[in-house]
Order: sequence, then C-alpha cells, then structure tokens
Amino acid sequence: MSTGTPTMPPDPSPPLRSRHRPPGVPADAPQEVVRAVDAAVMGNRGGRVDCLLEMVSEGQGELPHSVVDVLLGTMGGVDGLDEVRDTTGTGTSPSIMSNSGAAITAAELLPHLPCSEEPSPRTRMAVGLHAALRACTRNRAMCSSSGLLAVLLESAEKLFVGTGGGSTSSWDGTPLLQCIQLLGGHSLSVKDLHSWLGLVKKVLGTSWATRLMLALEKAMGSEEARGPAATFEFDGESSGLLGPGDSRWPFSSGYGFATWIYIESFSDTLSTATAAAAIAAAAAATSGKSSAMSAAAAASALAGEGTTHMPRLFSFLSSDNQGVEAYFHGQFLVVESGGGKGKKASLHFTYAFKPRRWYFVGLEHTNKHGLLGKGDSELRLYVDGSLHESRAFDFPRISKPLAFCCIGTNPPPTIAGLQRRRRQCPLFAEMGPIYIFREPIGPDRMSRLALRGGDILPTFGNGAGFPWKATNDHIKNMAEESFALNHEIGGCLHLLYHPSLLSGRFCPDASPSGSAGSFYFFFLH
Repeated sequence: MSTGTPTMPPDPSPPLRSRHRPPGVPADAPQEVVRAVDAAVMGNRGGRVDCLLEMVSEGQGELPHSVVDVLLGTMGGVDGLDEVRDTTGTGTSPSIMSNSGAAITAAELLPHLPCSEEPSPRTRMAVGLHAALRACTRNRAMCSSSGLLAVLLESAEKLFVGTGGGSTSSWDGTPLLQCIQLLGGHSLSVKDLHSWLGLVKKVLGTSWATRLMLALEKAMGSEEARGPAATFEFDGESSGLLGPGDSRWPFSSGYGFATWIYIESFSDTLSTATAAAAIAAAAAATSGKSSAMSAAAAASALAGEGTTHMPRLFSFLSSDNQGVEAYFHGQFLVVESGGGKGKKASLHFTYAFKPRRWYFVGLEHTNKHGLLGKGDSELRLYVDGSLHESRAFDFPRISKPLAFCCIGTNPPPTIAGLQRRRRQCPLFAEMGPIYIFREPIGPDRMSRLALRGGDILPTFGNGAGFPWKATNDHIKNMAEESFALNHEIGGCLHLLYHPSLLSGRFCPDASPSGSAGSFYFFFLH
C-alpha cells in the first residue's frame, strides 16, 4: 500500500433501523418477531406468511404465542382476549381496528398454528380475530373490503378438510366459525357465498357441514343484515357530514328528518347514563308544553353548560346559534331548539335506544299558525315506522339564514366561536339514506318510507321508477308504491343524501331540486 495515500477506516456497519412498534404490540415481544410480522403484513397477498411459518411450527416453545401477540397488537381492535361484553345496554366505546392487513395475515396463518395445548396459539388467534370483528361495524367493514372472508373460508377448508398443517381433529373451530358468521352477516358476495357452499359440500358427512350451514343461516338473519347495504360510517371521534347552508331559514313551516341508524356506542359514563335514565323517567310523567328549562336542558346545565358528550344526530343552526339540534343523552333522544334573544327549549323523549341495533328513526315538528300568529305545535318521534311519541313543543321563531347543516356531529369548535362552551360531539354509528324535509310528512308517509327500506335510491320526475318494466306482480306493486311515495314526498324534500352516491368525501344532493350541492364527509384528523 502506498504511504502517500491516507488510509480510510472501514465503513462502520449501518445501525439497524429502529422500527416503530404499533401501540398494541407488547413491549417485551422479540424484535425478530416484530420485524417478521411487519414484513408479512406489508407483503403481497399469497406470500405474507412464508417468513412466519418456521416461527409458528411445532416445537418452538413460546414463539408462536409471541407471533399471535404481535399480530393482534398490530391489528388493533382487541382490548383483551378475556374481555367481558357490555351488559348494561348503554354500549361501551368499542375499539377500532388499525390494520386490516394484519387480520388477513392472521387468517392465513391460522391453519399452521399449533393447537396441542389450550389455550393454544391457534385458539388465541381465532378468538382475537373474533373479538376485533365483534367490536364494531367499522372493523367488519374494513375487513370485508380487504377480502378477509375469502381468506377465512380458505383457512377453514385447510382445517376442516385436513389439508393444513398440524392436527385438527380435536381442535374446536367455534371461534373461526364465529368470525365467518360475523363477516357474512355484514357483507356476503356471490363469490364468497359460492365458496361457503362449496366448503359445505366438501365436508358433508362431518359435523362441520351442519355447523357451517347454521353459521350461514345466522349470518343471513343477523341484526346487521337488516340494515341498508350502503351506509355512512361515523367513527365517533372526528367524522361527520357537513352540508351547505341556505340564504334563508328553510323550515318556517316545520321540518322532518328520517334515516336508518345503527349506533355503535353512546360513549356515556355511568353517571351520565344514570342521569339520562332518571330524566327520561321524569319526562314520561310530564305532559303539556315544555318549558325553556326542561329535563334535557337541566341535564345539560348540570353537566357543565353542555360539556358532556351528547352525540349529535343532526344540527341545523344559524351563525348565532339559533336553530334545532337532535342528540343522544345516554340512550334517549333529545331535541333542542333555540330562537332569538337566547331563548332555548328542549324535549327529552322516553324511548330507550339500544346500541348495535338497526332503527328507522323519524322526527318531525309541526308549526301550526294560529289566528294571532301562534298556534299549537307538536314534536313527533317515529321508531321503525311507528309513531312512538307525540309531545307539545313550541316551534322556534328563527329569522336568520341556515349557516350549518351537520349530520352525525355538531359544528366544529373552530367555526366562528359558535361552540364557545360546548365540546365536539360526534356520533359513533352507521347511517343509511338521510331525508330532510321542509315540512312534516305525517305518520302514513313515515311508515311507508320505513317499510320501503334503506336500499332504494329514489328517483323523481317524469318516467321515474319504470314500474311497467317489473318482471312479476309483486315487483310491479313495489315499484308502483315506491313511485307514488317519491311523488308525494318530492315536493317537500329539502335534502336527500344517499350513501351509495358517496364519492370520496362528497355526496351529491339527490332531492328533486338538487340545488343545495354536496355534503362534505369530513374527518378532523
């Protein structure tokens, strides 16, 4: 080596890049497992589990359990494998899955996990998947769109037909069947149904055939299957529908609101839920007109000037906080109105809504004008098409334009200081089509709207509906009834937003005028 050329020290080996662990991954999990799971989750479909197969094979001690822990932590949506279901009826706040890719990897890995001693890694993985899918509809929606049901059916075939690794004769596949049932109840494509029935055919003569058919029957008759096929998803944290304002107040003759709703959680503490139940009981014994400081208003005042989380069904407000809002206080629906000079009134309905159940909910407020400019007004609540409650309730006098039209939330606190003493109260729920009327439509039309269901996208104008193209009398009668209902409600529709029209974050107005523009489906973070 020439002495005139300075020698350079050898390049130090680059340090291993520190990977950020997902929040749910145990801190003591082996680093090689974290890296392998990360690589599997980020890999392409079909090659995800190759790097994990050796780790989960028999004779690896606690390593398969570590793989399960890291996969479930990466997936998210699982508070604990021994979690207890909420039995209070108020609905605890569910955990939202953070990575559906980890769920796909977990399902692919399932047939290869050991199951010799319980609780085995295979059982823990299946139970964890079921807990995440059961937690909330949003988790099921994420996994359905990622194709998890097809992967679960493939894994079930490997296990039940006997082509997978490890012994399956003594393994209880109940949690796997529960996962398949939950996803099938949420969304079942023709392709997945074909695979499901094909699997039943392959296991005929075994107990698995009966159990698979029972799971299919329960999926088709599940509560979730009762809801609309397309929905708006509200995460309960930072989502909502923000509609256009109006140069005038559009509800001078009253208003109506109708939608299909599946409430994931009311997010109430025990004290708030208890107070809400007591207030509802008091409201049930109250008759006549409500005062400006009625039961719900008192609840808001006791909660600290409206700082308690009361998720909004809708908020129609002017720039100076005049208007109407509907929100949940515990399991009970409250309607609050505010007119000029700071006058407010609230009405607390007595119907106790249950979480994780589909409802058709209708509200309408009549504004009956008397000879002297004031008459009797009523507020009505419809549940599943039936009039549940009708109460006298003064209609607010509002002269300001409609500034905020929010669904599933109230106006963000950053807007014009409107929410000076109120917190953001988003709804954790799914909603179907949303009908907003400029006047009440009455019990008959509410009932027919509920009976028609949330899958129909109404059409208006000449030739709408085409009932003469029906293939049989039943379909023809349904089309004619739907056409007649559209004709009757079209003239009083202010806004109509259907989730099947959602494109990105925008949803066009499907009402006959269509002049109000698009709703903006927003997330604050």
